[in-house]
Amino acid sequence: MQDNLKHKIEAILFTVGRSLTIQQIADLIHFNKLDLIESTLQELKKEYKEKSSSLEILQDNNLYRMNIKSDFFPLVKDLMPNTELERPVISTLATIAWKSPVLQSEIVKIRGNTAYEHIKILSELNFIVTEKHKLTKIIKLSPKFYEYFDTNKDKFQNTIKNIEEKKQPIKDGKIITPDLLKDV
Repeated sequence: MQDNLKHKIEAILFTVGRSLTIQQIADLIHFNKLDLIESTLQELKKEYKEKSSSLEILQDNNLYRMNIKSDFFPLVKDLMPNTELERPVISTLATIAWKSPVLQSEIVKIRGNTAYEHIKILSELNFIVTEKHKLTKIIKLSPKFYEYFDTNKDKFQNTIKNIEEKKQPIKDGKIITPDLLKDV
């Protein structure tokens, strides 16, 4: 029974490719003993950590996902076109990253009212942190943002500063150099 449950959870995490709560896993495998699912997740997490594998089980608060270990990420990063975030949410995150720290009201002005939902999703996934500021919120990037995108705060801020100083336009997330301007 325990091995069968472990295999089902492992298959779900591998296939879904995004973070799931214990309840979501329970719903997907049609099993309602949440405490048993949680203990099995902890066991799986330990097994992946100890065995020689390119995969690992990550836990972020009450969210679990299967991930490629950082040593192997450079090998596969260009093969992974999809992300757990939808394109509009990524665009909102990019806007936040560019302006961070930034007022929520400014992000909504730039991205529209759907930004409220995007901010909620990004906050739940711990890519951003918010703090109350008068009638709005201040949004900042979280440590998870820098870890997820394999950078650090100083390196990221220097990149932004360099782009702004050179006033290089950006299209589709790529800096447009003079030789690429002919295609714009």
